[in-house]
Amino acid sequence: MAKIGFGIIGCGNIGPVHAAAISAVKNAKLVAVSDVVEKSAQSLARQYGATAYTDFRRMLERKDVQAVSLCVPSGMRAEIGGVCAAYGKHILSEKPLEVTTKRIDRLVCAADKAGVMLGCVFQSRFADGTKLIRKALDAGRFGKLVLGDAYIKWYRSDAYYKSGAWRGTRRLDGGGALMNQGIHQIDLLVYFMGKPVQVHARTRLVGHKGLEVEDLACATIEFENGALGVIEGSTACWPGHPARVEVHGTDGGAVLEDGEITFWQFMKETKADAKIREGIGKDAALGSGAADPLSSLKTEGHRRQIQDFVDALLKDRPPMVDGREGRRAVELIEAIYRSASTGRSVRL
Repeated sequence: MAKIGFGIIGCGNIGPVHAAAISAVKNAKLVAVSDVVEKSAQSLARQYGATAYTDFRRMLERKDVQAVSLCVPSGMRAEIGGVCAAYGKHILSEKPLEVTTKRIDRLVCAADKAGVMLGCVFQSRFADGTKLIRKALDAGRFGKLVLGDAYIKWYRSDAYYKSGAWRGTRRLDGGGALMNQGIHQIDLLVYFMGKPVQVHARTRLVGHKGLEVEDLACATIEFENGALGVIEGSTACWPGHPARVEVHGTDGGAVLEDGEITFWQFMKETKADAKIREGIGKDAALGSGAADPLSSLKTEGHRRQIQDFVDALLKDRPPMVDGREGRRAVELIEAIYRSASTGRSVRL
């Protein structure tokens, strides 16, 4: 079977994770990388036998680059992704797709117009625990959904925010504790609970100075199915704690921490349930972002998602997380920010 040639745009923090994951994916090959910092591009290229560029457009001219991992700052993805689409390259973008739904819509339209595939990296969807909860939801095991909550109580140092001039800015980061950090768990919450229809929220900057974005947020949510929920997010909770997503219904409940099931109980037990509980503590595919976004981040989640993206290209099917699916979490976060700025409930 043919291999999909990948290029990476952006060789900073997350670029090397994509490079390692691509190298571990069947039917994929890292061909080239690009970064405005030549040293970063050259260093990553040497590790994987790829070609380095400082102008990503030159990289896009290569016919052996069919897909691009977009690892640039969040607020640059619509513009650069649009260029990639114009060159006929399929795009797998880091989260969030962009910092506003308006800019995401531009990127989605550009991909549609060019006839290329657009995917958004939400590797938490590929964790074993996530799959188990989704399967139980589809089987109706939770009964009527009652509550769905996401708790992201992390810590980010001042050094972290100073490590990139774009971090903590409204234009390029789009937001703080929610848009940049907690978006993975917010995506899972929507994936599990369904469409949110109304939010009421408050945000603050309490633990850092000089940021344009929040390091503390609390929101209550009403879902289309009548369930309620809470989102708590922060980057000021030292020393940082595992990110948690909870799903509770009239017939059962489950709790996911950093992609791993830590609670699993249903009114109507099956033989598989005991085995799932026995497996608690044994799935560490994702790592934790509690204290540092990269120190314990593992490539397995990215590998699974990139494998899905490659399979989708080769089999001519949509990826598990396409551009429109990747938009949903940003839409909810936008509503939260709007509610926080006005002091009023916001309907989606």
